[in-house]
Amino acid sequence: MSLNGILSTGTSGLLAAQVGLSTVSDNIANVNTEGYARKEARQDNRVIGGQSTGVQVSEVRRIADSFLSQEFRIAAAESGRFEAMDELQQQMTALLGDPTQDRTLVSRLDDVFNAAAALANNPETTATRNATLDALQRLDEDIDLVASGARDLQRQADQRVGDTVDTINELIAQIDSLNRDIGKRLEGSDNNALLDQRARKLDELGELIDIRTFDLGQGKLAVSTNAGLPLVDQAARRIVHVPNDAANAGQTFPQLTIERVDSATGQATAVNGTIDSSIRSGTLRGLMDIRDTTLNDLAVELGAMTGHVADELNRIHNDFTAVPPPAEMVGRNTGALATDPHGFTGIATFHAFDGNNAVTASATIDFGAIGGTVQDAINAVNTGLGGQGTLSLTNGTMTFSAAGAASGVAIQQDATTPSDNGGRGFAHRFGLNDLVRTGTGPTFDTGLTAATGHGFTGEMTLSLVGPANQRAITTTIDMAAIGGTVGDLVTQLNTSFSGLVDFSLDSAGKLSATPASVASSFRVEVLADNTARGATGASAANLFGLGSASVASIASGFSVASAIAGNPEGISLASIDASRSPAIGAGDNAGAQALQTLGNAEARFDGAGRLPAMTATLSEISSEFLGRAGQAAKDISVRAEDRLALRDELSQRVSEVSGVNLDEEMTNLITFQTAFNASARVISATQEMFDALLRI
Repeated sequence: MSLNGILSTGTSGLLAAQVGLSTVSDNIANVNTEGYARKEARQDNRVIGGQSTGVQVSEVRRIADSFLSQEFRIAAAESGRFEAMDELQQQMTALLGDPTQDRTLVSRLDDVFNAAAALANNPETTATRNATLDALQRLDEDIDLVASGARDLQRQADQRVGDTVDTINELIAQIDSLNRDIGKRLEGSDNNALLDQRARKLDELGELIDIRTFDLGQGKLAVSTNAGLPLVDQAARRIVHVPNDAANAGQTFPQLTIERVDSATGQATAVNGTIDSSIRSGTLRGLMDIRDTTLNDLAVELGAMTGHVADELNRIHNDFTAVPPPAEMVGRNTGALATDPHGFTGIATFHAFDGNNAVTASATIDFGAIGGTVQDAINAVNTGLGGQGTLSLTNGTMTFSAAGAASGVAIQQDATTPSDNGGRGFAHRFGLNDLVRTGTGPTFDTGLTAATGHGFTGEMTLSLVGPANQRAITTTIDMAAIGGTVGDLVTQLNTSFSGLVDFSLDSAGKLSATPASVASSFRVEVLADNTARGATGASAANLFGLGSASVASIASGFSVASAIAGNPEGISLASIDASRSPAIGAGDNAGAQALQTLGNAEARFDGAGRLPAMTATLSEISSEFLGRAGQAAKDISVRAEDRLALRDELSQRVSEVSGVNLDEEMTNLITFQTAFNASARVISATQEMFDALLRI
């Protein structure tokens, strides 16, 4: 080998050692830099003209395991998902209260029954009546606290969905920009800093939404969700979130969509379809799950349970009367029309009282012996009372008022064959003497039959919504375009949902919607409803309890009836004996005893959300509600801990491959220093040989 060749070889070794030393220096300097992947200077023989002429650095390579990195991002996405759910679940659990303390729905119900027991012992005293109203008010406050809290948490979750989408869009744009910068690199240039930046952005994105990557060539990466939704390829995507500012419990939120962004112009083009079901993990999925499923179930369960409690309390209260009896009994808006069938069997007596609580007139109505409509029942009562009382129906609300010489009114069930419509007496069915009121409901037993005219105008849009907020079917029912009966409405609903949902009307007039087995995880939701039944203003959704919002609204409107809230004497405790005068007495405790007994009485609960159907006491149903909510929160918390442990384990393994080991770098440093010194000595020796030749 010539002296020039020896000099070239030594120089190449010197340069290669310098690159190696520089690489080691970078590694050591970034030992604590998060997301930094250590570098390795790869050396090859340098061959010129078929002869080895030393060494060269072929590349400075990032040390990273793509498989481990992908597994880490999968684990990070799952950890982010359950962490987001756990945070909101803990807030939800705090709303429900600590089961070991006194401030829960179960303890509030027990307080009501305890107050009823004290009232049974002293029905005449104002103190015990006020104590009963206070217990009901505290129950009202706790139900309202949970209902409004669930509603606020849903809105909070939706706001966080929007914030997370904004962060995802920013990261997608940054990854796309880094892709283009990496693709423009000059041959042989060190692009590792850009690759490190992109890897860090991918890790951040992978915690927010599940992703996988594909090589596009020229150092570029394509990014998609695990379901195959593109986020970055030759262009970036932008997720679109439309916030829902409505304040309704159990509301349905708009789906996410996506746009394609031109990298040159920044122009966004909408891509057809929605993407909710294409997001399977990450913080975004967790927030959507808690918003659309967990909190929705909570609101529905609370509404159904509250409706059951209200209906049972009202069942007792409507069987008794206050002393003195009220001058007017105003029911709730049941959506009833005068032309509807009354649907009652059995007997009820409508009484008018004078100022001494003596009966002045009575109308005993055998519903099987009169005409079949609500108006027929009204006419029979008014005729029987002979001007001493007036029963009327206005805009869906039944009212019973004293008239003529009478100063009070009350309704008495027959002891042998009481009036009955779907298990409710006349006063109970129309809410004429309710103890508590609710926003909708409290039940959705309409009393209507398939042959009844539905009486609706307007349109209602319904959708079959899945657990990922996807929509299997969305349909609009135009009430004017279908037949005129409730049966026609049910038929149209079944036709519109193409067999995926079975709509049916039971003997009590309750409309149920049961998804087919292939859609068992889906539920029917109402997206829009401007229908009204006659002049009642009752919408089809609220009358039949369609959709989560109509059921959840039961709880949000729970309160003590206004006629009683400020009037403890209005609590109905007396039974009526028309054979005596006065017919009712202030010391009668029959109603209080019935309320007290209600605490231990079992009744059928139809179930809702995660709450199963059961025959149980009100306290047992409330305990089941709290227990299932607490168990769900615990399950999420355990999953969050497990996913975090897996993420940390994979992070450690990634670090073992890509992280900087100072001992290893010190070894490399010594190796490159030795190589540098050796190359320098070769150059020095060659220089001495050149000098010797020149002296000859």
